[in-house]
Amino acid sequence: MMFRALLLSLLLLPALANAQQTSPQRFGDMLVYYNTFNSSYLLPDIAATTGLTRGPNHGVVNIAIQRETQDGPVAVDALLTGNVTNLLGQRSPLRFIRIQEEESIYFVANYTATQRGLLRFEVEVRPSTGGTTQTLRFQQEFFPDE
Repeated sequence: MMFRALLLSLLLLPALANAQQTSPQRFGDMLVYYNTFNSSYLLPDIAATTGLTRGPNHGVVNIAIQRETQDGPVAVDALLTGNVTNLLGQRSPLRFIRIQEEESIYFVANYTATQRGLLRFEVEVRPSTGGTTQTLRFQQEFFPDE
């Protein structure tokens, strides 16, 4: 039940909070969906349960990976590593937390930004079933809570 609330928080609240939703990036038959949002949109108990930090200068990156099959899309388990870089070139690692509920798998990580600005994300995605490691790159403007 707690994970359902988390998934709802991760997927619905950012949209309601004007988080920038993007089309997925395609890597062959894999689709990588991603979004970012300010961590203050997470309920405190959800953040604590998953190990995410809430605060005015903390954001969350949310990633889900699917593979297209003849039977429809299937969640892909993977190992994710990455970093976020601000406009001054300061790089911070992303430490992804894997969340699974039934057939769905999500990867979330905190990042910190002390002021409004454009952030560059680079995430290495390695499917757990093997295959080529792919690099997801995107930019997102961060707005700290005021």
